[in-house]
Amino acid sequence: MEIFILKGILYALILAYASFYDIKTKTIPDKVHIVIVIVALINLNSLNSIIGLLLVPIPFFITALIKGGGIGGGDVKFMGANGFFLGVKGGFIASIIGLTLAVVANFIYYKIKKKDKNISFPLAPYLSIGCFLTYLLF
Repeated sequence: MEIFILKGILYALILAYASFYDIKTKTIPDKVHIVIVIVALINLNSLNSIIGLLLVPIPFFITALIKGGGIGGGDVKFMGANGFFLGVKGGFIASIIGLTLAVVANFIYYKIKKKDKNISFPLAPYLSIGCFLTYLLF
């Protein structure tokens, strides 16, 4: 239980840092991905983590290629690292939660502010919430 709590505190701090950094700069530094992978090594389920690292970022990568903007390389790497941390199932659940939050929050924001819907927004805060909720609940 202590390992779960320690790992959770470290994970929350990293996710918060990534979120605030993405809000400020619309980038996620590579050191964030590295630290997430290092923290994931605490009490690791190696096969599930490796599969998560490889599969979870694929939809983000494909979207980045097709759309040509919005989802950047930092988001792809971020979800790869989180897939390693959470495993394949957890990584996909986190993606669904985070993307759902992003769509709903930004839909409401754009309706209230009457802003152009093509304006980019930082994705890491929403993905971080999805990742941390998944860590706690699954």
